[in-house]
Amino acid sequence: GFCQQLERASGNDSLAQIIPNSLEMALSPISDEARVITQSKAPFPIVSVNEAWTRVTGYTQVDVEGKDLSILNGRETKEKNSDIESVAKGQCSCSVNVHYDVNGRDFFSFVCSYPLTNLKNEVTHLLHVFQELP
Repeated sequence: GFCQQLERASGNDSLAQIIPNSLEMALSPISDEARVITQSKAPFPIVSVNEAWTRVTGYTQVDVEGKDLSILNGRETKEKNSDIESVAKGQCSCSVNVHYDVNGRDFFSFVCSYPLTNLKNEVTHLLHVFQELP
């Protein structure tokens, strides 16, 4: 849908993909996408990260469980709380930002965030897919 069009418009056709819409689908061991899943309610604590996300950020599941994505923020990060709040309401959001890994190394990342819903179509979790940019 619309998020896939946004990804294509970003100039990286390899990002155009099937987007999981449930927690079960998002947790499936798939490809090498750097994925982090948060709860859908503020302060949006992290519930799951995959190995690819650990490779990009240096943070493990144990390091981040229960914390929020601000652990990646630093001096140059432009924080936009409205983005994550709109995803929690059922919209997708993509952005480019400066983030920092566990050692303080800064990197540009293209992040797309998607709502994950249950059988009642209620947003229960948020999927954030990170791609480190050159």
